[in-house]
Amino acid sequence: TASVLAFIQAGITLIPTVIFLAGLLGAEGGSGSDAALGWTVVIFQLIGAVLLIVGGVQLLGGKSRAMIVAGAAVELACSLFWIIRIAAIDSQGLDVIDAGKGVIIGFAIFFAIMPTISLVMALGGTTTQFLQSRRGH
Repeated sequence: TASVLAFIQAGITLIPTVIFLAGLLGAEGGSGSDAALGWTVVIFQLIGAVLLIVGGVQLLGGKSRAMIVAGAAVELACSLFWIIRIAAIDSQGLDVIDAGKGVIIGFAIFFAIMPTISLVMALGGTTTQFLQSRRGH
């Protein structure tokens, strides 16, 4: 189950990552601190997705859970980054901005649910037993 959730999370992560990447590639004058932040986000989200996919395959094969744990940690760090980044935006007392911030923070929390479950399951006793059985212990 941890592997399946990791694959789903990787797919869900790749959707906004591709959108961000398209925006960065299409942006005029793609330099400066906003572009650097954009590229950093794209790179970290790609790393998280790749780690989840590779980790899911390894876990299904009974080899290791290290990559899926690392991928889940990267995904959770990305979600936390978005929560902090969006919460720090000054709404200047406008309700519409506060509402928008709430929606985006809600999405960031949603993006954190599956990697949290995958992480707990990958580190659980059942997974330990599965990995040990595959290694002949």
